[in-house]
Amino acid sequence: MPGVTRHAEPSGVAAVTPLVKSTAGGSASFLVLADDGVRYWCKTFNNCQHERVPANEQVVARLGGLINAPVCHPELVWIPPDLAGWEFRPGRTLEERWAHGSLALEPVVEAHDLMNRALDDNARRHAGIYALFDWLGGSDPQWLMVGTDAEYYSHDHGHYFPGGPAWTPDTLRQAASDAFVLGNPTNDLDGAELERLASAIEAVTEEEVVVVMQKVPTDWPVTDAELEALADFVLDRRASVAGRLRSYI
Repeated sequence: MPGVTRHAEPSGVAAVTPLVKSTAGGSASFLVLADDGVRYWCKTFNNCQHERVPANEQVVARLGGLINAPVCHPELVWIPPDLAGWEFRPGRTLEERWAHGSLALEPVVEAHDLMNRALDDNARRHAGIYALFDWLGGSDPQWLMVGTDAEYYSHDHGHYFPGGPAWTPDTLRQAASDAFVLGNPTNDLDGAELERLASAIEAVTEEEVVVVMQKVPTDWPVTDAELEALADFVLDRRASVAGRLRSYI
């Protein structure tokens, strides 16, 4: 089991101005402007679904970055004391602590099907979506289509991993060999990208996965031991997921 020990607090950006309150969705995401001049959709531990949704979101997006999957750039967004108390959803207010942030893209349309494969770069991007979903035990599939060419991004990963945000070391171990296959057709996926993704997943190292786990803030409701179990799950699945991706070529 890889060792995960979080010492210092992670780095990130700080929210400066709240822009858009949450109006729908169980995770109650809200939009802020951060001190890096960038806008982020944020999720806090006191969202409307589960306190560990932000942890799932951070880990999935950062692991997706390791294999260059089409995910929105993740960031940790500090909620400063002057924004504490802002009501981001009726009955839900911000607290001074880290939130998960996802780079805001526009214009976007939320999608629940992998359409427009022939447009833009979607044959390649869809391949990345299949890879991410299977590797990280995807659930509740949904994506963003960005711009006039409907460029796909994977998003809303709060319910990835076996058991969703309520996963445990046991649920991870029991499902480590399971296939998490999207029900969407695999025809016309980019074969070269499927091979690249399979090789990229096989090449992910223990050290890289541990670094991702160590970026989870220490005051979030997940322990080092639980993150070690999650790292095991991710590493144990590399070969089987790579094999399934190659079968789509």
